[in-house]
Amino acid sequence: MPSSQQGTPKPELPPTPATSSLSVTSLERKNASSSPPPTTWQKAWSIISYTPKRCRYDPANPPHFTIWLNLLFAFAGAFTVANLYYSHPILHLLAGEFGVSNERASLIPTLAQAGYASGLLFLCPLGDVLPRRLYVLALVLFTATVWLGLCLTNSFSVFCFLTFLSSVTTVTPQLMLPLVGDLAPPHRRATALSFVSSGLMLGLLFARLLSGAVTEYTSWRNIYWLSFGLQYLIFALLWLFMPDYPSTNPDGINYFRILYSILQIFFAHPLLVQACLVAFCTSATFTGFWTTLTFLLSGPPYEYSTLVIGLFALIGIASMVLGPLWSLYITDRLIPLFSVVLGLFICLTGTCIGTYTGTFTVAGPIIQAFFLDFGIQTAVIANRSAIYSILPQARNRVNTAYMIIAFCGQLTGTAVGNHVFAVGGWKSSGSTSVGFLLVALLICAVRGPREKRWVGWKGGWAWRKVGDVARKGDEEKGDKDKKKDDPIGEKSQEAEEKG
Repeated sequence: MPSSQQGTPKPELPPTPATSSLSVTSLERKNASSSPPPTTWQKAWSIISYTPKRCRYDPANPPHFTIWLNLLFAFAGAFTVANLYYSHPILHLLAGEFGVSNERASLIPTLAQAGYASGLLFLCPLGDVLPRRLYVLALVLFTATVWLGLCLTNSFSVFCFLTFLSSVTTVTPQLMLPLVGDLAPPHRRATALSFVSSGLMLGLLFARLLSGAVTEYTSWRNIYWLSFGLQYLIFALLWLFMPDYPSTNPDGINYFRILYSILQIFFAHPLLVQACLVAFCTSATFTGFWTTLTFLLSGPPYEYSTLVIGLFALIGIASMVLGPLWSLYITDRLIPLFSVVLGLFICLTGTCIGTYTGTFTVAGPIIQAFFLDFGIQTAVIANRSAIYSILPQARNRVNTAYMIIAFCGQLTGTAVGNHVFAVGGWKSSGSTSVGFLLVALLICAVRGPREKRWVGWKGGWAWRKVGDVARKGDEEKGDKDKKKDDPIGEKSQEAEEKG
């Protein structure tokens, strides 16, 4: 039996069919052929979201913030923010085109400012969560596409609606500024910010000059067509050269919590409150001057034409060009608060000269325009350099708080300046600006640059940044002790200080 069992052959199992690579490939091709082809929108989005190799983020080799990238951001900021101001010198032409009164046409700049304020509040904070390259590109493309409607429409209601809509997404420069704070090294942050800030101010002034000059000789629609082309040019340049940069909060934050955290950040940091209040006063002074200047120059004894009044913007443009050089050699070497005070004194000097001599010599407003624009730019750059060191992971929210207060200052300056000029004339409106500047200096005086509390000058009076090196250890220790009381958290601040 054993021998017979050993000789019994074992039954063979049926062979298992092997799946060949050829059959798998055929199956994949079949599945691929059965899936619907990508739509036009999907193809367009894949192009928009594509990042060229030279712009992709590499943690081992982070992007370098070169002078050319700085100039690109300045150019993009200038001709994006200019969209808000093209209509200002041509409101009478828009009223005639659409058959409405001048008062009704004034809704156009009002809606533009309202849209911009809405974008500051509801869109800019998302820069702390979303990848900024794709976010900025999407907003620029949307603005450019909506702008086409402004070039074509013959309806006043549609023109107003599209003005508001395009202004909401015209906040991309305010997303670029915090990105500059991330990309630029701390010892050159003020200089880098000065390029982009100068671009924003140049955009404001250049828009009025360009709009007035173009519409003096051609149709008002040509300035809108020019802006349309510039928006697509900006999109193309940013798509080609803007570096990708990861989200500062990759885990995400609830949108409503983001909005609420703006208030938390504002009331948790005395430095931010001080900078915002100074920005309110300087913004009110700036818009109050440029609004009432038109009334002064168009009336006796000057009675200048609209074109000549528009040329006064060249004075402001000349002062803005000096901003980056001043930041390189002065602002980057001083404690931000002292740069702010220096800028305020420059503004005060020019405002006093222009206010009390402007009624009998045009040299007064010319000097005031130069000193005021230069001084305000100096103060703004120093303030931004200071507040961007507060919470690196929340720079867009910090910037939102700062810009909302500054925007309220612009509205206040326009309203108060017009009313005071109507009641008391040029000297009265100028004296109001002097008052705003004195209040700003008082705000700077109540709190020193190294004071951690709301009021006081603890930490010394040294005005050069090198004086802070010896105190670095004490400041870091103080920050660690205060973290537990901070509702936002400052882990990223410690990392930046070590950097």
